[in-house]
Amino acid sequence: MLSCENITKSYDSLVLSNFNLIVDSNEIVALLGPSGSGKSTLLRIICGLEKSDSGKILFNGVDLEEMPPEKRGIGMVFQNLALFPHLNVHDNIKFGLPVNNSINKISEILELVGLKDFGSRKIQTLSGGESQRVALARSLIAEPKMILLDEPLSSLDSSIKESLSLEVRKMIKSLSIPAIYVTHDPQIAERMADRIVYLDEDNSNN
Repeated sequence: MLSCENITKSYDSLVLSNFNLIVDSNEIVALLGPSGSGKSTLLRIICGLEKSDSGKILFNGVDLEEMPPEKRGIGMVFQNLALFPHLNVHDNIKFGLPVNNSINKISEILELVGLKDFGSRKIQTLSGGESQRVALARSLIAEPKMILLDEPLSSLDSSIKESLSLEVRKMIKSLSIPAIYVTHDPQIAERMADRIVYLDEDNSNN
C-alpha cells in the first residue's frame, strides 16, 4: 500500500499543497486533472526523482524519504517514453534489467506485452502503440512492486488509446501490483482505473 501524507511542493509557485493519497494493494488509481495541477510532479516525488518540500510517503510501511530511486521498487513509464532509438527492442528492455538477472526474462516480458517476436526490431520501425508497449516492458522487467504511468498514451489516436488502455490495465492486474495512472482524459481514467482522484488547478484533491 502507498500512502502520501500532506505532500507539498513548490517551484516558483505552489504545485502541490498538503496532498493526501492512499493506493491499496493491487489497486489502479487514476490521477485526473488539468496541466499544472501537480499530477506528474507527484509521480516524480513518489519514485524519488524529486523531493517534496514537506510531507511523508510510505510504501508498504516504509518511509521513502531517504531511499534512492533504484531501491524503492517502483517502476515508471514516462510521457515521452525515454526509449533509446539506436537500440533494438530487446536491448531497450535489457537496459531496465537488474544486474545478474536472466536474459530469458526479456522473452517472457515481451510475450506479456504482446511483442513476442519484436526483440530485433529497431525502435524507429515501431508504431506509437508498439513503442508504448516497449516502454511498459522495460519498466516491468525489474519486477517493480508498484508502477507509475505518466500519460503514456497521450500522443496516440483515440481508437488506439481505447484498446491499449484496456490492455495495459489487464497487464497490471495480472501482476497483482498497485499503479497510479496520470491523465487529463476522463475516458482513459474511467477505462484504466479502479478509482479516480481529481486534482484541481488550486493543487488540491477531492
